[in-house]
Amino acid sequence: MKNEENVVLKPVKMTENSQLLKQMFLPDGGTYALGSSFAATSGSGKTTLLSHLIKESLKLDSFKEVRFVYVSIKLEHLFGDEVKPLSTLNETFKSMAKNNLTVFYPTDPTNYETDVDNLIEGVFNMANVNDNGQYVIIVDDCNILQGFDNRGNPSPSMKKAAIAGRSKGVRLITICHRIGNMPRLFNGNISGLVLMNVSKMDIEYAKKVFGLEVDMMESLIDELTDYKWAYIDMIRGGVMRFNPVPHSK
Repeated sequence: MKNEENVVLKPVKMTENSQLLKQMFLPDGGTYALGSSFAATSGSGKTTLLSHLIKESLKLDSFKEVRFVYVSIKLEHLFGDEVKPLSTLNETFKSMAKNNLTVFYPTDPTNYETDVDNLIEGVFNMANVNDNGQYVIIVDDCNILQGFDNRGNPSPSMKKAAIAGRSKGVRLITICHRIGNMPRLFNGNISGLVLMNVSKMDIEYAKKVFGLEVDMMESLIDELTDYKWAYIDMIRGGVMRFNPVPHSK
C-alpha cells in the first residue's frame, strides 16, 4: 500500500467527507460494505471517535433508514442523554424497529458472547423480513469474546456477520485494543481499518496478514498520538490521516 493521502479535516466538517463515512458504515451491499474494524489501546479515545463518526453519519441522507446498534460491555456510551441504554434484547429489537441508534448494555458480562450471538441472529432475522433494511452492529471490546484473537475460532454468529453480512444489509463493526486481536477470518472480510494509538507489536502482524508496508506502519504508529487517527482503505489502498475529533460529553 503505497498510495497515501495526508488529510487534516476540521472535525466539524466531517460530514463534508461523506464518502469516507459511507465507506466506514453504510451497509449498502457495495464494494465497501464489508465490515470495518477499529483498533486502539485503552484510553486512546476510540469510543469518542466512534461516537462522533456515527453521529456525523446520521446527519447524511444516505443513513436515514440505517439502524445502528452499539453494544458496550463497559456500560457506557457517548451519544447523549437522549439515547437511553437498554438491558434486554427484546427491548433492543423493538428500539431498532423505530430508532436509527440503539445502545445495548449486556447485564451479565459472563453472558457477553451469548448476548452478542443472539443479537446478531436477531438482526439477521430482521434483515430477512425487511429486504430493504440496513443494519450496523457495533461490538465494543470484542477482544474479550472467546475465539476473538488471531488464532481463535469466532462463534458461528460472528462468522455469519463477517462473511454473509454484506449480502443481507448487515454490517459488523468490531472494536478492539490491537490489530492482532482480530481473528484471521476477518482479515479478508473488512474494507476499512481505523487506527488510533496502537502497539508497535502489531507492525509485523499488519505486514504478514494485511500486506501493509512495515515502513508505512512504523511511521503511522509514531504519528498516532494525542487522539489523532487514521483510516486505512483495505480495498484500494491508501491512508487518510486526521486530527482529533471533539471530545464527547
